[in-house]
Amino acid sequence: MIFATTTCLDFVHALAPGPCRDLMALSLLDDFKRYEAILSAFVVMPHHIHFVGRIPVTSTSNALLDRIKSNSARRVLRILPSRIVARFDQQRGLNRKQFWMAGYRSIVLASRSMFSQKVNYTHRNPVDAGYVDTRVDYKWSSAAFWTGGLWTPEHGLDLDRCREPFAHMEQFLDLSTDWE
Repeated sequence: MIFATTTCLDFVHALAPGPCRDLMALSLLDDFKRYEAILSAFVVMPHHIHFVGRIPVTSTSNALLDRIKSNSARRVLRILPSRIVARFDQQRGLNRKQFWMAGYRSIVLASRSMFSQKVNYTHRNPVDAGYVDTRVDYKWSSAAFWTGGLWTPEHGLDLDRCREPFAHMEQFLDLSTDWE
């Protein structure tokens, strides 16, 4: 199990518009299902994401994060307002990146207490940032899914049922150039 964070280039608030956060959440759920990984918790903030997940034994955290970042960038860039796209101009192309900073931060969660701490951190992130008063009120987090019984220790989040609040964005999931 890992806790991972990745951030938009130059800390641009590219995920601030609601539809962009909707699509990012849906993209994350879609990629965890597609690559047969287990997602236990997530939050989509205006300029970064956090998640707790289990990497499939046939993959690595580098491979999974590369796919998540590549797929979500292509998806979100298609709907991102041009005024926000322009904020990337100074950083775009450095290290061949157009949306996310190079790399990511992750730690292996070696104990149940570390897992609980990172899930709690993930779910509290929007509260601590002042976006909502309670963690379940933030639409772009798995906190409400946990409260609603859509998480189990064995299987993580029920990815199909967690998609429902973001299903209106499914038309933007098609990646005709996606590499498997």
